[in-house]
Amino acid sequence: MPQYSPSRVSAELAFSTPLARGLKNARVKRVQEWLTLQGLALSIDSDFGGATFTQVQAFQAKAGLPKTGIVDAATFAALTAPMTKAIQYAPAAGQALSPLIAQYAALHVAQHPREAGGDNLGPWVRAYLGWEGSAARWCAGFACFALEQAAAAVGQKPPIQSSASCDTLADRAKAIGKFIPGSRIASGQVSKSAIAPGSFFLVRASSNDWIHVGVVKSAGPDAFATYEGNTNDEGSSNGFEAVERVRGYRDKDFIVW
Repeated sequence: MPQYSPSRVSAELAFSTPLARGLKNARVKRVQEWLTLQGLALSIDSDFGGATFTQVQAFQAKAGLPKTGIVDAATFAALTAPMTKAIQYAPAAGQALSPLIAQYAALHVAQHPREAGGDNLGPWVRAYLGWEGSAARWCAGFACFALEQAAAAVGQKPPIQSSASCDTLADRAKAIGKFIPGSRIASGQVSKSAIAPGSFFLVRASSNDWIHVGVVKSAGPDAFATYEGNTNDEGSSNGFEAVERVRGYRDKDFIVW
């Protein structure tokens, strides 16, 4: 199946030579991150020591691979399989963009993207943003990746350029007439039926400041279901994973496609 794999994603999935005990480099760190994401936690310190060797063997046993403790191409492919699955897409020329955005957001959530190694760190954060660190709030990267993936599937450019900034996404949507203020929905000027699956929702802190963004799964009369990254069960705007949630309309604005 075709894949949407920009350079920032290709870098996360690249494999060159086997990794074995005694190595210390960034590639070892990536393996340690994926071991942690696969439920085999250990220190992420770039050092392929005894703990990493043990956890690689444990993963190989779990995956039905030879228990060598060496990360060869097959082991690395199995470790990174969730991301490989998430970037697949089916060409969909002629289909509507918006429902496809929701479809691809759901595909990602099914692979449980989450941080590894600390606040806003790990392969998923880098794949969505191209960088990582405490300031790398990746909710917009998650939503925009689904938009980019859907646009690639239908063979067109995304209607707005991706950004890591919620404010920038709002401004770009306003510039092309795709922004719907929540006040227009609350007043009945715009029907909630206009919020189609694949629309973006924005959590509004003030009239010109938004602190979180995600993808609408479906919109109902009292609440809407979402797919969103960098959140948690409490709905934080700086959580640690991508999940499905349900949110109310208060303090929300929308971008429709």
